[in-house]
Amino acid sequence: MTVMSLFKTVGPAGAGIPFSWSERRLKTAFLPGSHMVFFVLNVIVVIGVALTFKPFLTTARR
Repeated sequence: MTVMSLFKTVGPAGAGIPFSWSERRLKTAFLPGSHMVFFVLNVIVVIGVALTFKPFLTTARR
């Protein structure tokens, strides 16, 4: 319960930081504005999905 309450407290601030950072990047040529936020979130998802296949990616035993 304590950890859940901690994440409920830290979560909005942790999510607000990338979104406020993206508002300062509205006129950049590479990944402007919210595109950067969703790019970072997609990278996190791809890493998470890759980690779920860890048992299948092990090397062969001798």
